This record gives sequence, C-alpha cells and structure tokens, in this order.
Amino acid sequence: MEPNMKGAWIVVAPSECNEALFGCADLVCTGSHDELTIQMAIDRAVEEGKNVYLLNGTYRIEGFYDFGDGGPKAAICAPNVGREIAIVGQNAVYSENSGVRLYVPAETLATLPDATETSDADANVQDTARNPVDVFRTTWCRRGLSSGSCLLLENLHFSLSHNQKPIRCVDLRRCDLPELRTVKCGAYADMEAGLGKPPAVPAKGCIGITMTDGSNAGYSNFYNCGASGFYEGIQVSGEHVVMENCYAIMNYYGYTFGNYEINCGANHPITLINCMDERNVCLPLFCGCGDAEKGTGRRLQGLQEVTMVSFNMERIAEQSPGGVLKDCMREVYPGTWRGNIEFTAQPAWCHLNEPAFRLWENDGSGVGFRVRNSCHKTVCGTEERLSYYPMLGQQIYDTDLSKLLTCIDPESRTWVDAMGNQV
Repeated sequence: MEPNMKGAWIVVAPSECNEALFGCADLVCTGSHDELTIQMAIDRAVEEGKNVYLLNGTYRIEGFYDFGDGGPKAAICAPNVGREIAIVGQNAVYSENSGVRLYVPAETLATLPDATETSDADANVQDTARNPVDVFRTTWCRRGLSSGSCLLLENLHFSLSHNQKPIRCVDLRRCDLPELRTVKCGAYADMEAGLGKPPAVPAKGCIGITMTDGSNAGYSNFYNCGASGFYEGIQVSGEHVVMENCYAIMNYYGYTFGNYEINCGANHPITLINCMDERNVCLPLFCGCGDAEKGTGRRLQGLQEVTMVSFNMERIAEQSPGGVLKDCMREVYPGTWRGNIEFTAQPAWCHLNEPAFRLWENDGSGVGFRVRNSCHKTVCGTEERLSYYPMLGQQIYDTDLSKLLTCIDPESRTWVDAMGNQV
C-alpha cells in the first residue's frame, strides 16, 4: 500500500521518473550524484519527523563522503535519532532496471583502491582498509547496541556496475534494530553475466549486506533479501537474527557468520528459514561468535547457535564464479559453533537432490551441529544407508541388521551400534 504522498513522507523522484508522478515528489534527482538528494531527503525527514519514499527508477551513486563520525566513507548515511527511520521504495525490483535501483557506475568504482589481500580466516578485525566505502550505512558509534539507530529498509535494489572493487552495499554494523524487506544487492549490472552464466570471481571486500555488530535490543529481521555476485554476499552476525526467504547466489561466499569486528555480545540465536545458497564458490564460513570478556574486549569464543530450516543449496561448478567449487561449510575455530541444520542440495540443474552430499570440511568443523540431509531416511536397508554421505551423530535404523546405528565418522562412513561395535 502506498503511503500518503503529502503526509508523513519525503518523496524523492529519480531524473527519469514517470512524468505523471513528478507532482508527488518533494525532491527530484538530476541523474548526477543522486546520493546527495537522497541524503537531503533523509536529513529533512529527521527534521520534520517523517520518513523517505523513493519513486521507481535509477538513482546514480557517484560519491562517497566522510560524515565525521569515525566510520567508513559512505554515499548515504542514516542518523541515530532514537526512532525508526523508514526508507521505502515504490516497488520491489523484478528485473535489473525495475523498481528502485541505487546504481554505482563503473567510473565511480574506478576511483576506489584495489582489494587488499587478507586471509578469509581473519575474523574479528577492523576492516576499514579492506572495505573502504559503503553505499549505505547508519551513523557510526562505539557499538550497535543502544545506538539510537532503528531502521526499516524496503523495496531497494543496490546495484554495482561490477564486482572488482572493495565496496559494501549495506552496512548495518552500528544499527541497533534493523528490519530489511525485499532489499536486494547485485554486483554485476554491466558485466556479461546472469542466470546460468556467473560473473568473474569477485574482489575481496566486495560485500552485499553486513548485519549488526553484536547484541541488538530487540529484533534483527531480514525478509526476502539477497545478494548476487559478491565476494561475501551476506555477512551474518548479531543476536536474535531472523532471516526468511533470503538468498545468496553466484558469490564467492554466499554467507559468512561473524566475519568482522564485534563490539557487543554474540551469544543468542541466529535463525535462517527457507534460505538458499546457490552456485556460490564456497559454502558458508563460520568465524567468530561468543560474548565479550568483561574488561578486556577479547572474545569468549564459541557456543552461539545457528539454526537453518529448509536450507537449500546448489553446487554447480560451471555456474559458479571461476568455474571451480572450493570449501564446504567450515569453521575458522573448528567445533566452537552450535546449532541445527536441515538441508537439501542439488548438484546440477534438472537433477534430483543429492543424498551423498558432503556438507562440512573434514577438519573438526560442524561437530557441534545436529545436521540432517532431508533426502535421508531414518529407517532403511544397509545398501541404502551406505550410499549416503552421513552426518556426525546421524542415526538410522538398519532393517537388514535390525539395529539402530550411529555414525561416528562421516568421512570414513563409520557406523556403530548401541554397544559401540563397528558394523
């Protein structure tokens, strides 16, 4: 439902706006440095107690600015004002040029430095050097918790010309209560890529969405959001995070968990419902989690819960950036995360889901998770049981042996009975 255009909203029109809608707009972009007009609308909305409504079309993002708050340079910055700020687009994106599109052209990306080589396992470090600019962020402060920042983003498409520069589209590290609905990020608008034809391997530091940096005072919700073509599609962190119907497609990592500096606790659950990881080079990477040690700032590493309900994957090398699949799910600190994962995995288009699918790297990663491949039966014969790639701790009643068996080593397919005897 559209808002009352002359009521509680500052309405912004792109330069290419439908002529019939120009009369609804409070501010009209020129097609050059449109981020300045959007920022003007946000500042005015704060002053007048309103919110921001963007009409359909392309908004060109051509500059990044120091907002004087100690955070990375950004094109657009939302304030911490102790109330929810809503920035809503007229319609959700359907194709690349539909809906509300915040577009960063190639000539703007050319002004950015090249990516800095760092280890993917380098978790919990300040990464301003690696990710020098944000398209959108909230005002910087010591931490997200109780920052005064409450944000609703809806029907927005952040679009990069290409994925060869370090840049983050949406940075919520200092946001206390974020809710994102139908916010999509793409990193190959002007590359010869699309469904079934992956973009080039992205540069490190090219990131779609980064979540809050620790504990949030209430909700942290993401619905129908996604990222395509990035080095890290969605950086997941915080507490009481819920993601529903979200996607990560044709990235290097679709999801990374806790892969940046944390300033608050990270103990409480993260839940993904009906989310997808499709045609990414690596499966999700689990980095830092756990509360901060009082008085030192160090992390008490481990034991945060992640639950994935109906998590689906596509592992297709020729349709992933670079054409080579790499890591399965992996923990930087093996055995420290906890949780529950229920999944299916498809190894090719026009193909059944795969029962013999390996989910975790064989380095101690994932031992704290209860995992189920939904293709596996809980009661079956020996031949079928041995055809599965099992999960650690998985139990199956073998009808040929008339025994309940437990897998104690997935890599070697080692099963034992209730007495500990290997079968």
